[in-house]
Amino acid sequence: MPNKKVKKTQGDVEMLVQEPAVGSIESAETSTIFYLHAMSIFGGRLLGGLLNFYNSLFGLSSKDKAKIHRNVSNHYLRKGLHQKAINSLKEWARLEPKNTDALYQLAIALAGGGKSKQAITVLDKLLKIDPNNRDAVYQKCRLLLKRKEFEQAVAGLEELRKAEAENAEIYYLLGMAYNRMEKDSEAVEAMEKATKLNNEEAKYFQHLGFLYERAGKSKEAATCFARVMELEEDEEDLDL
Repeated sequence: MPNKKVKKTQGDVEMLVQEPAVGSIESAETSTIFYLHAMSIFGGRLLGGLLNFYNSLFGLSSKDKAKIHRNVSNHYLRKGLHQKAINSLKEWARLEPKNTDALYQLAIALAGGGKSKQAITVLDKLLKIDPNNRDAVYQKCRLLLKRKEFEQAVAGLEELRKAEAENAEIYYLLGMAYNRMEKDSEAVEAMEKATKLNNEEAKYFQHLGFLYERAGKSKEAATCFARVMELEEDEEDLDL
């Protein structure tokens, strides 16, 4: 029995939909249809209505709905439109509450939108599911540091350092946290380690220079600032 085309109306939008022959639809085919159509939504404004529309036609599974919200949110995240991504990410996380990727992406979007407290709450949910998720721990520590919750940030970073002893960025964040806590010797030790692990990162040397300067180590500070200038000059050469 051949397929026939019928007009379906959703709100003010009239669409031409091809009705399938009985028994000819596979779940993979419908998932593709939903994915492609969701990606063509005007600014994401019709997503909820279209999901309801397709659900009335085919009976969308939670997995299909989650895929649509995932791909729409990824589209916005790639463009740096965190706020627009948040609603779809919340729906994805609601539909798949134990999906750590959904929770992680939601936390990143919330943080990018300036909602650090909410982002930490989401990361805590993720870490209850996967306590050893290092990316989640790292992002939580960064947010705690930004919120000036230095002791909690240090506690998390010290645990993370045990697992990733060669990660320069962890030592850098530790140095920044200890500095804000006025624990100068710990700050210097951490920042020195960061520069040893990665001697191509200007910010490590810059902050170490400030720490040396405050400690009255002018010669060491000058060496750090000279290294910063070298690295900045190298970047300028690459831009030519």
